[in-house]
Amino acid sequence: MAVNSNDALIIRKLALKTAIGVYPYEKKVKQTVLLDLELDYDSRAACLSDDLKDAWDYSALVEDLRSWLDTLHCNLIEALADKICTHILSGYPCKRVRLTLVKPHALAGSVEVGLVLERFK
Repeated sequence: MAVNSNDALIIRKLALKTAIGVYPYEKKVKQTVLLDLELDYDSRAACLSDDLKDAWDYSALVEDLRSWLDTLHCNLIEALADKICTHILSGYPCKRVRLTLVKPHALAGSVEVGLVLERFK
């Protein structure tokens, strides 16, 4: 009997630096953005083997995102969020990405401004 899976890797409050914003000062200095990721994939092989070779190396994903975002500039958080989702879906073994992207203190008097996107393969 086949068993379906609905597994997700989650990463919360991942702080990364990137150039984001439309104002001239935002184009000169990298800002911290916070990512919450929920990545659907089939983890059954790793569950059975208990071996890293069968698991998703999420530290490699984080390092990839860190170096890739360091070279990127987007004016809008919408564009940045979509690019992140596309990057993950095209390079990693996931079926769905749910991303919450937050730009801390983007508005005076606010703690954070952000966007939630969900993309599928």
